[in-house]
Amino acid sequence: MSFKKLRWSILFLSLFAILTVSGCDNSSAPQENYSLPSGSVYQWGDSHFEQFVREAANGTTLKIGFSPPAASEHYDIFEHAANTMMNELSDRFGVKFEFQMAAPGNFQSVESQVATIENWTSLGFDAIFVCTTGDFDSMNAVYEKAMKQGTMIYLFNMPAEMWDENDLKAVSVISYNNHYQAGYLVGQYAAEKLGGKGDILLVWGLPGYFATSRKNGFLEAISKYPDMKIVGEQRGDYVRDKGMQAAENLLQAHSNVDLIYGENEEMALGAVQAVEGRGLKLWDGKEGIMVIGADGLKSGFESIRQGKLTATVDVGTVDMGRELIKSVFMHQVLGFSIDKIQNVPTVIVDKDNVDMREAYVDWALGTKRK
Repeated sequence: MSFKKLRWSILFLSLFAILTVSGCDNSSAPQENYSLPSGSVYQWGDSHFEQFVREAANGTTLKIGFSPPAASEHYDIFEHAANTMMNELSDRFGVKFEFQMAAPGNFQSVESQVATIENWTSLGFDAIFVCTTGDFDSMNAVYEKAMKQGTMIYLFNMPAEMWDENDLKAVSVISYNNHYQAGYLVGQYAAEKLGGKGDILLVWGLPGYFATSRKNGFLEAISKYPDMKIVGEQRGDYVRDKGMQAAENLLQAHSNVDLIYGENEEMALGAVQAVEGRGLKLWDGKEGIMVIGADGLKSGFESIRQGKLTATVDVGTVDMGRELIKSVFMHQVLGFSIDKIQNVPTVIVDKDNVDMREAYVDWALGTKRK
């Protein structure tokens, strides 16, 4: 770390300590109201603190690349969520951003994604955000090469719980625990609604660490209920049409199932279409086939509201998008260390809380980058 960054880091840590101590007992302290700039969301301290941060960030332009595994509604939310934090940092501290998004044609086009990362590195990007289905060791080599050339790699939406933290070659993984914050949540929810009994179909994604971690969590949750059994499974490759086809095939042999668990929301929405196409009853709160997914999409929220998709796991997409930008700012501009693995909160969404979760996603999707 340079002397300048070290000096600012010490100064900011001291300021944080002062702010924390002064906040412990303010009963006799005079109160001063500091108004936040219009559109601000994150509380960065008072105007005095902001002055120091603005001086540290003055004239900074961050060139960032965003590389999801495929273009989809899910990753569109990520990009717009990143917009909210970029706008905030620009308004508050004068940071400028150059942001590019490039996605391969599908989840299996890893070579195209690697080529994009290498190109951005050669162009001197400050940071690249990566979510990939590529082989762990092979991608680690790509990240290490980029980092040695000065481009910092941040992973997002990745199952870091599957790996040894010391083996990760990225600066940080901003994600959630697929095992306990996704698969396990679905198993718990389904067991509660079904009374611990039911036949289950799985519509699953590509073989790999995403699928493995989420399934292990689900299996752990239902292992407490011997009358909950998986009677069929087929791949849907993370897209809606293949999810529908997989569910149709499974329902031909198992039309009396109680739950279809789609590993992601696109496949779950495809499964809803398959259930309707066969004239079967969807879950109404008491009977029918439950269909559950994971992501937190606008289309999924609307399906829940219509009584079709039973539930989904909102995996914290908006929070991940915001934390990616904040992490780059804190680490590369202000010189702070950040945690290797940063997990955001997740929540099961059903008809009881869908309006609240959709409002949060709407806020992000309605934000354009300045």
